[in-house]
Amino acid sequence: MRKINIGAGTRWREDGWEVLDNGAGSYNEPWKHRGKCWDTKLPGDTYDIVFTSHMLEHVPHFRVESTFAELNRIMKVGGTIRILVPDLKKYATAYVNGDLSYFSSSRHYSDHLGIGASFLRLVISPGHQTIAFSREMDEIFGGYAHLYAYDFTMMKNLLEKWGFGEVKESAPGGSSIPELRTFQHMVHDGKVYSRSDEFVRSDKYLESGRPWHYAGFDKSSKTQLAVEAVKVRNEVYNFDKEFEFNKTARFRDPLDRIKLNLFRGISSFVDVSYAAATKSGLIRILRSF
Repeated sequence: MRKINIGAGTRWREDGWEVLDNGAGSYNEPWKHRGKCWDTKLPGDTYDIVFTSHMLEHVPHFRVESTFAELNRIMKVGGTIRILVPDLKKYATAYVNGDLSYFSSSRHYSDHLGIGASFLRLVISPGHQTIAFSREMDEIFGGYAHLYAYDFTMMKNLLEKWGFGEVKESAPGGSSIPELRTFQHMVHDGKVYSRSDEFVRSDKYLESGRPWHYAGFDKSSKTQLAVEAVKVRNEVYNFDKEFEFNKTARFRDPLDRIKLNLFRGISSFVDVSYAAATKSGLIRILRSF
């Protein structure tokens, strides 16, 4: 049986599990895969269980359908997928009801513009996953983390469209698979800490210099949406299958592709050059001046 956690990061591990992520970190172990969730490069018809927690809200809606199709492709028919994301309906209900306490419990809470900003901060938030360019491509505005949000109906429609069935909403920790009922936690120097522990929330573990990693699956928060489904058929991705809404405002012009390839080439060259300069000690010498 093969199992994979999509978007887990390189600091997560559980016996018998693989991970896929595109963030920074070491990917030296064979069970760690670096790639995009909509283009994993993983073999098809392979995984019996796919788990992903608070990853899909970081994916632009332009790649949402290709992501669901890719998850279908790598799974075996009859395999189970479990997805956790922020719950748009719960957020919206709290906003309409003026329930500020709902938002203030988040470690990312901000009241700089009132409850409306608190609501949007959970739907669209700053981060490092996606860079926002100007239309002229002459200015980088910044980076985004959360880019989209889901309620159960949205999630069910997407899953069923891309080859999944038996779609059910689940409580956190309420998976049909016993192994997945363990809540996510941190293991620091052999000791287990919950994600809500002050030692973890304040990042004090980073100061210790001792080994640590994340383990477990669902987060315990009641503000999230947990959905489980079974792959019932193969559904091959094709751009023409996508909803018309998701096709609009895409940069698909040949000139845009040329610019993108040039940016990527320059970025890769700078990365390699900087790494070589750091390894040779040249950066240290330059900094001394």
